[in-house]
Amino acid sequence: MDIICKKCGSVNDYKTELKNSQNVAHCNCCGKFIKNIPYQKPKMYFGKYKDKFISDITDVNYLDWVLRQNILKGNNKQAIIDQLFKLNSHVK
Repeated sequence: MDIICKKCGSVNDYKTELKNSQNVAHCNCCGKFIKNIPYQKPKMYFGKYKDKFISDITDVNYLDWVLRQNILKGNNKQAIIDQLFKLNSHVK
């Protein structure tokens, strides 16, 4: 689904900011508010942590394995990268 700015007509050229469980979309071209996009924390959709929020998984070996399988895309993949970074930074 395309997100179109009603002011300048740009298509899918926006940035989001998380506010009150909504991603607030603003146009990158003109800065105008476009719409609120519902936000859900990324969840695992398979395996032993199915239906768990990725940010709640602390099994570094499992997260690393999933990432190496290269089966996730987009938000889930980035959430795993962020979670691994967070977990690995606490180890030091």
